[in-house]
Parts: sequence; structure tokens; C-alpha cells
Amino acid sequence: MRIFDVRMYFVVLLFTSPVSAQIDVAVVSESIVRVRAYQNNKLVAEGSGFVLNDGGHVLTNAHLLADAKRLTVLSLKTGAEIVSQQVFAKQDMNLALLRVQGLGVPALSLSEQGAAVGRVVQTLKFGMGDSVQVSHGTIGTYYDRPGRRADDPVVHMLQHNAIVMSKAFGMPVFNECGDVIAINTPDPSGRWPFRKNAEPQGTVFALRSGDIITALKDREIAHNVVEEACLSAIERAEQESEAAKARADSIQAKADSIQVAKARADSIHRARADSIQAAKARVAEEHAARVAAERAKARADSANRAKLDSIKAAAQADSQKAAAAADSAKRARERVQAKADSLKAAEARTAQRLQWSVIAGAVIVLLAFIGWFVSSRRKKAQLSEAEQKAAAARRAAANAPQPAPFSCVLEGQDHTGRPFALRISALALGEGAGVVLGRSTTKVDFMIDHEAVSREHIRLTVTGGDLYAEDLNTLNGTRINGRKLNPREQALLQNNDQLKLGPVVFQVRLVEK
Repeated sequence: MRIFDVRMYFVVLLFTSPVSAQIDVAVVSESIVRVRAYQNNKLVAEGSGFVLNDGGHVLTNAHLLADAKRLTVLSLKTGAEIVSQQVFAKQDMNLALLRVQGLGVPALSLSEQGAAVGRVVQTLKFGMGDSVQVSHGTIGTYYDRPGRRADDPVVHMLQHNAIVMSKAFGMPVFNECGDVIAINTPDPSGRWPFRKNAEPQGTVFALRSGDIITALKDREIAHNVVEEACLSAIERAEQESEAAKARADSIQAKADSIQVAKARADSIHRARADSIQAAKARVAEEHAARVAAERAKARADSANRAKLDSIKAAAQADSQKAAAAADSAKRARERVQAKADSLKAAEARTAQRLQWSVIAGAVIVLLAFIGWFVSSRRKKAQLSEAEQKAAAARRAAANAPQPAPFSCVLEGQDHTGRPFALRISALALGEGAGVVLGRSTTKVDFMIDHEAVSREHIRLTVTGGDLYAEDLNTLNGTRINGRKLNPREQALLQNNDQLKLGPVVFQVRLVEK
């Protein structure tokens, strides 16, 4: 039996959080067209393309236009087949531009940033009844194909493992943000780089958007370009983790500010207490003044009585001076009475001021206590709320996925003999269930497209900082450094170990963070 070279590509499925976005087929398919080439009214070639701008320009593969006498574009949105005009065709990069009048469909945007090796890509394929479906894959490698002549430009290609069907060449390749990063082409490795009736062979080749943008700029063709870089699901998770940490720090800073405000309120409360004490001292002084007034009145009464006794004695001693003494006594009594009335009025005013001072002091003390109580309750509630938010933010940061202490690289060769690396990130290895490798397109985390590999072949997990491989009861078995694993057996994988899945051989590389 002939042994085929294994083309090693992996499919990155959705993580639990955050997830990678999927393009909206209903929206994107409106910009997809079928490109048909006729000779003598006979269909000789058919492929795909997509609308580039509002002027009716369509990008497609140049090999579809070879020897064509008539070109048409069929809109998937309207169903109308319209004769098109060729603007240019570059055979060295298998890129052609058509112009169609009255097409009236939306345009797609090209990305200047592209995507790194191992990143998720999406493309389109035709299903039953010419329905358009999304096909997921990952970028396996980038390579530069030199021109056939010395002065020909270098063509920048990429390979991905998204599944496409016949007549899907010319379909756009999207990054995780839904921007076009390449256009699918047939395998350019043959003697004639691009065969007219080529079929997909498992590995899909694509011309990168950088060469497309350069060709359009050289000919001043209008097109939409996205300059922003597209973040992966892992990068978005790291950014959200940093944002959660920043929010937690901000909440902690607010809590510290509330503590400072509470200390300031306590200082104000102490100042108000000192003011109340001063008011009490003033009340005590006024009370002392009232006591002094009463003593002065008593002394005046005593003096008055002494004067009356003197007048009586003078009246008895000198009857002739009785009238004058009486008048003098009367005037003296009037003066004493006036002084007594004045003292009584002063006493009444002092008593009234003392009463109002006591009332005012009591009101001030009550208001100060109420203000302190309300402020304390409000500050305590705000502090409790801030502490709860800070605790929630810390729990959110702690519950973020923890990556493994290393990433894993499985190295091998593709069908052409070129080296190829399967990279498994530290964050993917850090998940509790581990990652599964196998031939299935829906049940595994990383796909290995070989008929001798089981649908679910092995599971890689990290325990205690070490990497373990578990055989999932496979038909052709799993070997580590030549030793065959029993079904469901977990074996330690170390750096530079040889891992063999059926006939497929990998060299294990562990890259510490």
C-alpha cells in the first residue's frame, strides 16, 4: 500500500470564554459571485469571486480566464448572470479583476494586517443546492513563491486547512474579525502553477491580501482597507483580564478615598464637639455674671436699709431737719429704687439670654449629632459597596483561565517534505479538560487529516506542571519513543520525545513561557 505524506493542520474550535466571532453567511454571501468562462457558447471553466467596491469590480482567479471567449458573473443574491469585462489578469499570482455593470451588491473589505500562523480563518464553500456554508480552519504556514523569471515579483502565499469544495477557488479567506486576508487558489506547485480544472486536495492555498492591495493601488482601483489588527480569542481574554484588574485597582482606590473622607468627617465632628464645649463655657460665664448681679443687689439692699436707719436716727435727733431729711430720704429711695429696677431689668435680660443660649446650644448639639449619624451611615454604606465591588473584581480576575507553564510544538513534515509545526498554546493546555487531537472535523480541538488516525486519537493534559498523553482506545495505537500505550493509558511526554499516532510521527518540543 502506498503511504501518503501527512499534511499537518489543526482546527481551533470555540473556547468557553471568550469565543471567536463567526461571519454571517446571509450577509457575506450577498457579495459572492460565480465566474463562468465560455468558448463557442460552451461552459469550459467555472469558479468564484467577490465584489470589491461599489463600481462593480470583482476579484477572482486568473486561470479561469485563460482562452475564454466570453466571461459572465452570476450574482448569488439576485440570480442574474451578467457579461463582464476583464480589467487585468496577473498569471504569476493567479489574480484577475473583472468589471460588471449593474451588479448592485455590497462590497467586502481587505485587511492590511493578515493573521499569524496558527490563527483561526474562515472561508466559504458550496453545499447542497448551491447553498453557501462557512468552513473553519487554521493557517498552517506562510511561504514566498519566486517568479519564473528573475524580474518577476515574489508571490506571498499561505496554506490553511479549511474544507472547500469544487468551484470554490476565488472565494475570500476571512480572519476572526470578518475581514478578507487572502483569496483561495489551486495548488501552485506544479509545472503550470495554476491548472484550469484544479480540484481541492485537502490543503488549500491562498494569495495574501498584501499582494492584492498592491496590485489594486498600482492600477488606482477603489477598495476598502481595514488597518486595525484583529485580536485572537486568547488576546481578547488577556485584555479583558487586564481590564478587570484595572477596574479592581480603581475600586480599591475609591475605597481608600472613602477612608480618607471618613477621617476628614471624624475631624469635623471633633471640631464641632470642641465648639459645643466652648458654648458651654460661655453659658457658665453668663451664670457667674448673674450670680454676681444678685450679690450686687444684696449689697444695695443692705446699703438701703443702712441709709433708712440713719435717716430715722437723724429724724429723732433733729426734728427741724425732718422735712429736708425726708426729701433727701425720698430722693435717696428713688435713686435706690431706680438702681434696683435697673438691676432687676439687667437680671431679667441676663436670664433670658441664658435661656436662649441653652436652647441654641442644645439645638446645635442635636443637629451636629444627626449630621454625624447620617454621614457615618452613608459613608459606611458606600465603603461596604466599594468593598463588595472590589471583592467581585478580584474573584473575576482570579477565575480567569490560567495558562500552562509552557506551550507545546509538534514538529513533522507535510506531503512535499517541508517542515511543519503544530503549535498548542499555553492557554489551551491550561483548560481542565485538555486538548484532543484526531481526524474528526467536529469533535477534536486540533485536526490531523490522515486516514490512519482515529477520529479522536489522543488527549493532551497538563497535571502538576507536566504534560501527559492519553490514548483514546484507537485502532492503530499510540507510541512514545517506540513504546505502545495501552488504551486509556496516560504517559508522560517530555521535551524531544517522539510521538507516533498510527504512521504519523511527531517530534515534541516544550517551550517555556
